[in-house]
Amino acid sequence: MKITYKNLRTGEVRVVPETEDDLWLLQMVIAPGDIVIARTTRDISFGDGRSSRIPMTLAIRVKNVEFEPFTTRLRIHGIVVEGPERFGVKGSHHTLHIDLGNELAIVKEEWSKPLLNKLEKAVARGLKAIIVALDYDEYGIAIAQEQGLKIIDEGSLGVPGKEDPNREDILKSKIKQIARTVIDTARRHNIDVVIVASPGFIKDILIDVLKEMNKKIHVYKDSVSIGGRSGIYEVLRRDIVRDVLRDVSSIEAERILEEFMLLLVKNPDRIAYGLNEVYEMARIGAVEKLLVLDELVRSYDIEERRLVEEVLKLVDKYRGEVKIVSSRSPAGEKLRGLNGIIAILRYSVHREKSPGE
Repeated sequence: MKITYKNLRTGEVRVVPETEDDLWLLQMVIAPGDIVIARTTRDISFGDGRSSRIPMTLAIRVKNVEFEPFTTRLRIHGIVVEGPERFGVKGSHHTLHIDLGNELAIVKEEWSKPLLNKLEKAVARGLKAIIVALDYDEYGIAIAQEQGLKIIDEGSLGVPGKEDPNREDILKSKIKQIARTVIDTARRHNIDVVIVASPGFIKDILIDVLKEMNKKIHVYKDSVSIGGRSGIYEVLRRDIVRDVLRDVSSIEAERILEEFMLLLVKNPDRIAYGLNEVYEMARIGAVEKLLVLDELVRSYDIEERRLVEEVLKLVDKYRGEVKIVSSRSPAGEKLRGLNGIIAILRYSVHREKSPGE
């Protein structure tokens, strides 16, 4: 989640959701009576019988909020309170469809401290990755995080021309130096995601060295036109950062799944799976970590979706960790085999039936 603007005096907070978790959080934060402002499109009829879908910015007073089934969008339905006067939309019903990457403004009469804490916590868990951009002339290493970009190191590679017989050895030596800086930065800042970008194949050389030095680090690659600081900013303008963010969320889900499978063998009273059992554990405040498949959150089955939403609210109420997992991710594939929802409990809860039954 990004918070792009905050003015508590006027009650306005602007945010950009970046994962399914963020959309769920917005569903929890946005309440009936709030004003939500966002870019949208609306069918407009003209006097000659023609109609067209026109892009515009609308402010609506919220009536209800829900996930749109089988999409990564949030539906915010309400009454238009502000919009382009020439289209005469004020006072009419409208639904805003908020997708990942869409900015929206939320205006409340008063923001409670717990709601603000939820948003700020979502910002804190955002993307933190090392970006390396290099070519045969220069390199740059930076940390990208919600607070902005921090340049860690940059300089010249100093690789001689192709006619120099020592070119390959010098290149490998320089690449190893860069790799050591990256690994040391990752260790000191607790980062396990690296994006390496370059023109040509020099990025592949660095990626191979990084993987040799640290097999646990997750490395992504991209192409840019130039190395150094300019290359880093070029990476930030591309879609790979958002894609990596979603992958990082999947990596965190994989870790929870690994913990779940270990407890399944060693201490099955510390886990639960299947919607009904997880609900019972959530109801007594026992859920410490929850994984739920996005398909369940947006289920067409109204009763199933209602029960899932109740589980999410209960886990949030008792300050458990909630993670919504994309069905397209490897973690999502595994989660589907566990009925789409699992929980790690704060303490052992003995049940007569096996988990999930």
